[in-house]
Amino acid sequence: MADDKFTRGLNRQQHEAVEHAQGPLLVLAGAGSGKTRVITRRVARLMQRGVSPKQILAVSFTNKAAAEMRERMALLVGDASAERLWLSTFHSFGVRFLREENAALGYDGRFVIFDQGDCMGILRDVMRGTGVAARNLDVPAVMTRISLWKNAFIAPEDVKTSDFEYDQIAKELYPLYEDQLRAMHAVDFDDLVVLPVRILRDREDIRARWQQRFRHLLVDEFQDTNKSQLELVRRLANDQHNVCVVGDDDQSIYGWRGADVSNILEFERYFPGAKIVKLETNYRSRKPILDIANAAIAQSRGKRHEKTLVSAKGPGPKVRMVALPDAAHEAKFLVSEIRALSKGSDASPGGERVRFGNMAILYRSNQQARILEEELRISGIPYQLFGGTQFFDRKEVKDAVAYLRVLVAPRDELSLRRALVNPSRGIGQQTMARARAHASRTGISFAEAMRQLDQLDVPTRAQGSAQRFFAAVDHAKGSLREGRSLLDVTRTLLRSTGYMESLESDDSNHGKRRRDNLEFLMRAIERYESRSRGERSTLPQFLNSLTLRAEEEEESDPGNKVTLSSLHSSKGLEFDVVFFIGIVEGQLPHSRTTDPKVTEAAPTDVDEERRLFYVGVTRARELLYLTRPERRTMRGQVRPRVPSRFLEGFPDDAWETYAPHGSRPMDSSEMADMASALLARLRD
Repeated sequence: MADDKFTRGLNRQQHEAVEHAQGPLLVLAGAGSGKTRVITRRVARLMQRGVSPKQILAVSFTNKAAAEMRERMALLVGDASAERLWLSTFHSFGVRFLREENAALGYDGRFVIFDQGDCMGILRDVMRGTGVAARNLDVPAVMTRISLWKNAFIAPEDVKTSDFEYDQIAKELYPLYEDQLRAMHAVDFDDLVVLPVRILRDREDIRARWQQRFRHLLVDEFQDTNKSQLELVRRLANDQHNVCVVGDDDQSIYGWRGADVSNILEFERYFPGAKIVKLETNYRSRKPILDIANAAIAQSRGKRHEKTLVSAKGPGPKVRMVALPDAAHEAKFLVSEIRALSKGSDASPGGERVRFGNMAILYRSNQQARILEEELRISGIPYQLFGGTQFFDRKEVKDAVAYLRVLVAPRDELSLRRALVNPSRGIGQQTMARARAHASRTGISFAEAMRQLDQLDVPTRAQGSAQRFFAAVDHAKGSLREGRSLLDVTRTLLRSTGYMESLESDDSNHGKRRRDNLEFLMRAIERYESRSRGERSTLPQFLNSLTLRAEEEEESDPGNKVTLSSLHSSKGLEFDVVFFIGIVEGQLPHSRTTDPKVTEAAPTDVDEERRLFYVGVTRARELLYLTRPERRTMRGQVRPRVPSRFLEGFPDDAWETYAPHGSRPMDSSEMADMASALLARLRD
């Protein structure tokens, strides 16, 4: 192999991909196999051979990935050449294309791009206009169906009739939604790919011009493309078919949002004569981790490109299988193990300390993060959440916490204002502004001023609402003084102020999720009181235990935090230690993919769940834990959990049954750390 700066350090397969000069190329890049290096070195090699950077289009899925690629290219070919490359996402390319071909859209002048919020607003307006809004439907679910149809090039008039309610409604709203977009000379994100494809399909002159512009096309994460993105690549490719795609069908996990794994599986059908290069050397993970990953993905029932990852790092600790009684014990075990690893105990690889920032907890559903967040907060372990809003930052939870803070923090104007307007009770911004001015004039608090609305020029309704609100607050304060439980006081307060009624009036899936989140908060309060073991638990202590704004956390290294992430959001991440939790039937694979009663479930869905398991496993560099709860309690009934089918068929020498350390007593230093964290929260 030639040795120059573009191929130095590459293995044989990487070298082969970089040196391929003409014709279609499929690079099957297994997890951790160095695909970004291959893409950037390949582009640099093309430029060295005389291809102008302006004639190379490289497409990724995220702006972050595109920026990283440009930075690496600058190191290889210089800033000037890197800037001339067409490095973009599919959507940003679509914007540039439509700006240049604006006349072909049929719009006069410029078009506008509507984001997801704008599109939801249009859809809600359409729903109100047709009377559909009165049915309290899940708007995002309707929007998702329209998006899937658009990306599959299914026009409104071509949507098939379905017995499924949301399909029927989406079919009715789809043409009206499109009409509204066009009337405003607007496009949504889907249009940024779909419209260029239509123009390239229908206008031979435009297609010829763009095909002449690009001599080489490169697409990263090709397994995540949908039909419209595949069609865009096909329409841009010229007769030479110099199309290089890089991806891994084993990591195709976004079918639910339109990604089609058949794009990469059938690449040779779309681009005959394609050369295939497999990157199977993994530079990320130890051998036992890859043994588990290889065994799991090999059991896929559907079509896949055969690959076997080989570790360049060699042997390492066996994968640790852990069974815990339930999710609560699972969370406690994780906290105990994370604490032990951070101190360099015998649980650590080589006995060395592991930074919090090098550890991650992965799960199938964001809902699983709730109890983990609670345990991590109590223990004082810093963490960051990927793939969803932190549980205690969700609106309904913040609303409830605001109500509770009103009981114990009379000068907390922010919490009082939040509680007063959630739900709406006729107390507007003007009323609160007059109360604030009254407080300033008389030297009293905002809360006291709100209690004196009868002395101010404000609507009678606002006066009555404030009186009822503070009557409920005073009753709750009295209940606390009488020693009633925090749980009872919280439930009564939220009921008597009308907050629970406002949530119960929302019958949509979103409303149900909000009620579920609030119920989880109630269980957190109950667990907190139970933990006190008979000692009096105070509301200020509970509220302080929820906050992450402790002084020492703000001063700590912001990157030294345990990562909590859904499996979908963990794609592209890697950590020294990974805790992969909740691996039971119904959770992974998700019940939606296995329940015959679910009309939308497809046989291929279980394979995608298996690929999701594979992605989770391959996030680990040094040490992997696979944990599962043995039971759960639903409506007072204790039910067993069945181990996931994905935990079967592993080589015996790759894993071990691991004895939980969760029940061991904390040592003195751990107790001191936890006490410091709690004291800091109490001072907050």
